[in-house]
Amino acid sequence: MLKSESSKRQAYIKLNSFSHKLAIRGKAPGQIWRHYLADNIWMYILGGFFVALACATQVSIPRIMGWAIDFLRGDHIPSFFLKTTKMETFETMFLTFVVVVLLQMVARIGWRLTIARQTHKAGVELKKKIWEKARFFTQKDLDEKYTVGHLMNNSTSDVNTARFMFGFTLIGAFDVLFLGLFTLITMITISLEMTLWTMAVFLFLPFAVKKLTKIEGERYAEAQDYLSKFNDQGSQAVATIRMQRLTQTGSFWEKKLVSSADEFRKRRLKALFTSYYFFPFTGGSTVISYIVMFVIGIQMVMNGSLTVGEFITMQSLIYIMQDPLAELGFIISELQRSYTSLERLCEVYNRPQAVYLKTTGRDVKATEKVFQLKNIDFTYPEGERKIIDRLNLEINQKERIGIIGPVGTGKTTLLNILSGFIPDYQGELLFNGRPLREYSHPSLREYMAIVPQKAFLFADTVKKNVSLNSDMSDEEVYHYLDLAGLKYDVEQFPLKLETPLGEWGINLSGGQKQRLTMARALASKPKLLMLDDCLSAVDTVTEEKILTGLDKEMKETTLIWVAHRSSTLKYCDRVIEMNNGAN
Repeated sequence: MLKSESSKRQAYIKLNSFSHKLAIRGKAPGQIWRHYLADNIWMYILGGFFVALACATQVSIPRIMGWAIDFLRGDHIPSFFLKTTKMETFETMFLTFVVVVLLQMVARIGWRLTIARQTHKAGVELKKKIWEKARFFTQKDLDEKYTVGHLMNNSTSDVNTARFMFGFTLIGAFDVLFLGLFTLITMITISLEMTLWTMAVFLFLPFAVKKLTKIEGERYAEAQDYLSKFNDQGSQAVATIRMQRLTQTGSFWEKKLVSSADEFRKRRLKALFTSYYFFPFTGGSTVISYIVMFVIGIQMVMNGSLTVGEFITMQSLIYIMQDPLAELGFIISELQRSYTSLERLCEVYNRPQAVYLKTTGRDVKATEKVFQLKNIDFTYPEGERKIIDRLNLEINQKERIGIIGPVGTGKTTLLNILSGFIPDYQGELLFNGRPLREYSHPSLREYMAIVPQKAFLFADTVKKNVSLNSDMSDEEVYHYLDLAGLKYDVEQFPLKLETPLGEWGINLSGGQKQRLTMARALASKPKLLMLDDCLSAVDTVTEEKILTGLDKEMKETTLIWVAHRSSTLKYCDRVIEMNNGAN
């Protein structure tokens, strides 16, 4: 490995430390969660301290109020508050109360800035990791398993649910632990007998919560799986909307989508309603505990074993205890949903990647021979006939190669082999003197650009679809639009370059989509450009203008152009005719 290549790889790993750790260590949801906590351990320790402080102050407030009542009634209070005069004692109690309230405010701000922030940070990293993994999936996985709808569901619903495990769910768990513990200790210091009676009511709760949590997790997983299918149907409906208009099948798709949406609604509500079953158990238990406390507590007040202030404090503490007990059900429920979503994300993270799309490898260095193909054979796994049979071909720098032939003769397949999208061919293929597998994927994509038959556009502006992440001026964007024969069309749009495109460029014609995709490829300034019949929806006049512009602009670029019309390839140096298996 060259020194420069090693440095690049180290920089890539350093800049994406968390995502890299997911790839290396994150084999299961629990591992991802634990490693993230370990990487941010001091932030969680500090946040845990703030949660504990908030809980301690929440319990202290009713305790101080109870002491104040006892002080006004002349009963015993802690010696800490006792001063020379009653007014000084009262002022001390009031000042203590104010300090506790202020500490509670600081503590709540503290846990929001520490642990709560991790919810959003982890969400960004989880979503980033989907892209880092999915962009190296095999074409088969993208076509069959990890479709657009599935990945959309992963990056939105699953990420939004799973991220709570790293922040707000932990805050809730800490709150349950500390608030429950501090409340219980305070209640015991007031009256062990009353505490035991009131808490006995809650003993059955863990069993009910466990059962409900299991049911909710199963229903939530079913709803998420169905949402992926629904997203796929939505993508298909948008992609075929023009065909629907031509064939008058829009009503069919409408009924299908409405039916699927209603089915998802039912499944999601079924999972959601399961969460509400926690209310009767926790709320009912609290009511019963109040009844027990009143029956026993009033008797203790009357026989002098409990002061009025302590009785009122116990009432407040029982009310506070309701929070962690009720929250416990939601924490377990939320944890179950988050874990289920993180499991779905782990399927993406742990999915085997295509070896030929690896991120490390050689940088491309141009040679005189761009491609050297020797006895290339290819047959699709599900097919029997050879699509490409013993193809031998050499392509030189700056050469323009045209490829023509009937449908099904392997023209697009050949481009996919040359671009590295199909690795499982037979024979020898050298790219600039070396096998494609030796090059890094980013270096290959920087060197070459491909314009496919089916245009892919983002739901963003025309300018963003051309410039992508590069910082281009309007003049530069218009230059590439002009080369692609689309400048005049864009200038007629009311918002021109800032015209927003719908999903898949739904508000453009087929020819406009093809030309916009070509403009984007030209804007990347590739040294090798592959065009897969990308002017099939363009009229001959516009096509001639585009060909003339490309002939002048692309003199230093190697060009491989697949077309059905021979007129499209008139500026090519050579034209290769593909026949059925006889290449």
